[in-house]
Amino acid sequence: MLFFSGEKILPRYSNVVYTSLNEQPAKRRRYIFLLLKILVVLGLIAIAIAFSLSLHVPRLGPPKQLIAEIPTLPKEFRTVGLVFYGRRSRVEVLDCYLKQKEPWSDEVSQQNLKENGGLLDEVIFLARTDDVDDLAWLDQLVTTSDGYTRHNLTENNENASKVSYGGTWDIVERGTLYVKFDDDIMYIAPNAISSLIATKIAHPEHIVTSANIVNSPRLTWLHYHMDLIRPYLPELSPPLTPFSSSSWRASELPPWDGPPTFSLAKRPDPPFEHHRWLPLGPNYGLQGTPIELVEYHKTTEGIMNWALAAQVHYSFLEHLEQGEEGLQKYKFDSLWDYMGERLSINLIAIWGDDVVDNRPFPDDDEEYLTRTLVARTGRREYQLVVVLLY
Repeated sequence: MLFFSGEKILPRYSNVVYTSLNEQPAKRRRYIFLLLKILVVLGLIAIAIAFSLSLHVPRLGPPKQLIAEIPTLPKEFRTVGLVFYGRRSRVEVLDCYLKQKEPWSDEVSQQNLKENGGLLDEVIFLARTDDVDDLAWLDQLVTTSDGYTRHNLTENNENASKVSYGGTWDIVERGTLYVKFDDDIMYIAPNAISSLIATKIAHPEHIVTSANIVNSPRLTWLHYHMDLIRPYLPELSPPLTPFSSSSWRASELPPWDGPPTFSLAKRPDPPFEHHRWLPLGPNYGLQGTPIELVEYHKTTEGIMNWALAAQVHYSFLEHLEQGEEGLQKYKFDSLWDYMGERLSINLIAIWGDDVVDNRPFPDDDEEYLTRTLVARTGRREYQLVVVLLY
């Protein structure tokens, strides 16, 4: 007679001892339980390591911590641009973007001043110079727009160049959104000002919101790791055929020609006056070019390196020539959280109430705005997706 055990048929009097499929041996259960405990411990270790790293590495998106208080937006407010004016040669370019007209044309296109359909009610030029010619030119400039105003930092503008950067913020009033411009900005994307203002309004919890700056110490490191820096080196001798000094297009540049052992470390000075930087071509990488000096630090070795700045600018111009497709490469998917690290304030948006509540400012306004106030209030600073070049 046969007996059905649940797995196979055995003779009734067989000497085989059979265990049902529904019963696991105790020894096997212990092994499985031990394995599960090991996996749980390893998972907790991995979570702890990731959390520790997140405290030190900048990240995209809003902060995880809660802040003590989110400011209330005024129901009605003005939007005012503050230009820290010091040099006519630089502001001649900035003027084009404030009015938003092409530098080579008198035609006004996408406007930033409200009188032309933009968002800036007024632009105040804070005269931080004693140069008589530059001040006379500024007086002429403010007559070109009803939205332009000159403001003297001292009585009769005496010793204006000696006024601290911190003291420059004394003009700020409550109930106003301020967009602060350095005077040496060479390019502003068409949507930069409007995007900056809109983001600041949407996120009053941020103490400072900044544009995405080309040739900024920490952002250069970021752009490098976003594969935006192209291989360029300086031409080593004057070209035999004349070239247009006004051309900025990478497609019009000849390929770099030099010895394979060339090193800027051995030749740190410019080769000759008005030299160009030339592309190395698709068969070259970035090895041996100045970008290797960059670090994610405010005092990175490359911060004062003219060659690194040149490579960064020429790389941007190459992307700019590609139009919107090239500029899109610079844009983040979200805001870049500086995590309380120092941020360059070349173009920032800040509420007047946040300035007034924390005056007086020390001379180093950048350190105060982006580190001291962040530590004091718990409200961090963020970099925006729009692009500018300085």
